[in-house]
Amino acid sequence: MQDIRKPLRSSSYSISCELCSLGPICTPILLNDALLERKKAFPKDHVFVTKDTPCTHFYIVNTGALKTYVTDQDGNEQINGFYLPGDVIGLDSIYTKKYNNNLKALTDTLVCELHYDEFIALMDTNKQVRDLVFNLLSRDICNYQKLILFFSQKKADSRLAIFIYSLYSRYEQHGHSSLNIKLSMSRADIANYLGLTIETVSRIFSKFQELGILSVQGKYIFIKDLDALIKLGN
Repeated sequence: MQDIRKPLRSSSYSISCELCSLGPICTPILLNDALLERKKAFPKDHVFVTKDTPCTHFYIVNTGALKTYVTDQDGNEQINGFYLPGDVIGLDSIYTKKYNNNLKALTDTLVCELHYDEFIALMDTNKQVRDLVFNLLSRDICNYQKLILFFSQKKADSRLAIFIYSLYSRYEQHGHSSLNIKLSMSRADIANYLGLTIETVSRIFSKFQELGILSVQGKYIFIKDLDALIKLGN
């Protein structure tokens, strides 16, 4: 019987430079120009970016996971993004020149810091860098449009199915091919992001297990029937 607690993707859910979103330009361009500070550590639950403060860095996740969120007047969080190894955080700040969200480590996390001013200047002179940033921004816009449709039309079961499949797809995109997934975020964070209650999320996880789609043990999920998961999200 498979142990779903075993992190089959890698021992640390980290990513190599080659598979990072900025991989094509990182080693030949960014490191040579000293724009990048490698592997800065933040402990779990540390908030290292605060909304509306000046944007000084973009962040590239190397190991761990983070969330972006805003708070209302009563201090309640609204989560609007989860970031995994290989993801770039902060590109939405190019327009405002301020961070538009709070940024919090969900686990002990390593990031690379990309200096904002120097990187923006490099975009003006280097077509490869400019094209890559445009592609990343276009992808973010496309994903945002899908998210709006997702919240306006999908039922609770479909929301959770799409969320789980999106995590699998994002890990796979960055070289991790296992059907074993470790959820770095809590059930409460998942519910917040999906616009559901914790009770609803727990109920749907149990339902997916009864249907033989998933095995769940704590933060570990093993996708037993990927096709069925995809079908539920449609």
